Amino acid sequence: MNAIVNYRTNRSHVLAVALLAATASLASAEVITLRSGQVGGLPGSPTQVDDTITFGNTVPTGPLSANPFTAADFNATTANPAIVINAYGSWLPGLTFDTQARWIGTGLYQADPFYPNLGAPSSALYRAPFTVTTTGITSAVISIAWAADDNLGDVIFGGPNPIGAYLRDPSGNVTALTPVAGGGYGIETTVLNYNITGAIDTGVNELFMYQRDAGSGISGLIFGAEMRIVPGPGSAALLALGGIAIARRRR
Repeated sequence: MNAIVNYRTNRSHVLAVALLAATASLASAEVITLRSGQVGGLPGSPTQVDDTITFGNTVPTGPLSANPFTAADFNATTANPAIVINAYGSWLPGLTFDTQARWIGTGLYQADPFYPNLGAPSSALYRAPFTVTTTGITSAVISIAWAADDNLGDVIFGGPNPIGAYLRDPSGNVTALTPVAGGGYGIETTVLNYNITGAIDTGVNELFMYQRDAGSGISGLIFGAEMRIVPGPGSAALLALGGIAIARRRR
């Protein structure tokens, strides 16, 4: 009988350790949310300046660059603050993925008397910085939704930069988010749980969004993104072992 009790006790300890380790891993995941059109940490109103999103050089329409993006293109994106704009009548009014996101642009277009404060015509590369506090990252994923006039990247209309989003880590390494491209201004396009392990690291990272205009008309971008970053097993294991030690002391 004692042998059976010991077996069951040991087995329960193993199960408890596994459960606590899994729970600790989930609980310790760092979640980072990025969204366009925020002012003072809240959804902004047209003509207001976005809290953190900036952009660099622009062109009225067509490819932003005649060549694949280089470090110089990404570095230039700190120059100008993005502006919250109104959604045009045919645009998606908002995202279901992130209802707090708002449309942004590079400037204001006031030529339409029925729709003031629209986005000025432009193709632009936007920058959204974010800080990762997790150390010893073992896995990371991003989910992102967007609408854009006319779309993300050169994939639809042609050009040297078909992809619409990039990540840059604190060391300056750039990773293209291959499936984040295309879409349109009247539809919500979503990419869920895309693996970005190795594309970000502890410290200040950057998300870049390339909004491409095709008709030299009004332009804009709306997006929401969520990253889930999981640390190494060490912290989760320590938490689990601590839980077992507490359980033993209570007996």
